[in-house]
Amino acid sequence: MTLADCTLMVVEDHEFQRRTMLQMLANLGAGALVEAADGPSALTLLAADPRPDILICDLDMPGMDGVEFLRHVAARAPATAVVIASGLEADVLADAAARVRDHGLQVLGAIPKPLTARLLLQAVDGWFGAGKEVAT
Repeated sequence: MTLADCTLMVVEDHEFQRRTMLQMLANLGAGALVEAADGPSALTLLAADPRPDILICDLDMPGMDGVEFLRHVAARAPATAVVIASGLEADVLADAAARVRDHGLQVLGAIPKPLTARLLLQAVDGWFGAGKEVAT
């Protein structure tokens, strides 16, 4: 399996940042891309379709923050691979990653914003460690 075979979901409330992440992933050769502007919308999409291979989620979102959203994801599909992307401080990112792991999700990375394609690729590359490979 390569990145081109994967479905990735980006959950990000800032439209510009969401579009930028989607463009970076497309440029890296990602397969199907799904997007949601907030946690409730993402949960609706997840209920309607099979879960993505990798979920990329912001932490600081209105209404339902990223950790709460990922707690709901874990209750539905605990094997989901997650990348946390946030502009919050490094210690907050580390704490959020630990909390998400405690819910049973595989955290591939907790990366700071602003994102770069390199950081994004390094994070999703962790999912391919089990015999999968990234086509770049």
